Amino acid sequence: MEAKTLLHLLLSLVTLENLAAELVGSASYPNNSIQAISSNLPRTCSLSTNRHSGIQLIHPQPGFREPFEVFCDQEYEGGGWVVIQNRYEGSVHFYRDWDEYERGFGNLGGEFWLGLSKIHELTYSRKYELHVVLEDWDGIQAIARYSEFLLAGPKEKYLLRNLGTFSGSAGDSLDYHLGMNFSTFDADNDIYPDNCASTFYGAWWYKNCHQR
Repeated sequence: MEAKTLLHLLLSLVTLENLAAELVGSASYPNNSIQAISSNLPRTCSLSTNRHSGIQLIHPQPGFREPFEVFCDQEYEGGGWVVIQNRYEGSVHFYRDWDEYERGFGNLGGEFWLGLSKIHELTYSRKYELHVVLEDWDGIQAIARYSEFLLAGPKEKYLLRNLGTFSGSAGDSLDYHLGMNFSTFDADNDIYPDNCASTFYGAWWYKNCHQR
């Protein structure tokens, strides 16, 4: 992606109804500690009393998983959005291995990828929609909206399970990859004879690389 392009990937709750959660391990501290911490933490950005954009600690699955930090965008479309990827000037390179994409990298105050494990936990804790926001140097935006974004866990190699319905001006570039596992240069899970992540110097839910 050219440095002149701004890219936000944001998640926001569709409803407050819990989905059936796929638990991928247990927290590393006692349940009473988890309960004490979770009582003071929002489960997601839209449930936070802090209405200023910035880094916040959230706890999507109290009693099962540890809380973690996210960047909450409280300005875009009324706020309540968890930013899962931010790219705007190229200071952080995104050609990274599986472990880094799983745990996340970059700086939550700048360019970053939140991490597949955290994105999975978010989307399995509650029902989220996904917005992909692209903006050029002239401030012209294009947006792709997906009504229900669901990402499977590590046993399924973070398979792109659901997108819901599409709307927006950016074009539907994700539907082609629905049902695919995530791929990096050291974890080839696409159907292309070669490794799409290596070929295109990236990482994604590649199918036969990109739609042609």
